[in-house]
Amino acid sequence: MSDAFAQFEKRLDSLERKHKELAKGYVAKINPDGLITVEPKKGRTGLRLRILAAAIIGFAFFKAVTLAAVGPATYAGRIEALSLGTSFEQACAWIMQVDPVTSQLAGLLLSVFG
Repeated sequence: MSDAFAQFEKRLDSLERKHKELAKGYVAKINPDGLITVEPKKGRTGLRLRILAAAIIGFAFFKAVTLAAVGPATYAGRIEALSLGTSFEQACAWIMQVDPVTSQLAGLLLSVFG
């Protein structure tokens, strides 16, 4: 009797696990024999990576536009003034410092837009 109950509990756990997976989203597919099967949707882990990459590229473009707009001397002066402030301002100054990507993009923007 306990063996039958253990098998029942195992099937019940399997159904609960499948129900939780399908609650996150599912896709219905028709097999070649006409049987309709339901499978959980695959995770979208690549979306977070794309958002992070877009944010980094956007921030680098923002730095390049700022550098091209105010000029290197004024930009460096503002970064130096920022680095003399609080710890948060110092962190922002470190992030906003000119790097090779920013300087290349700023040079490209200046050559294109004059």
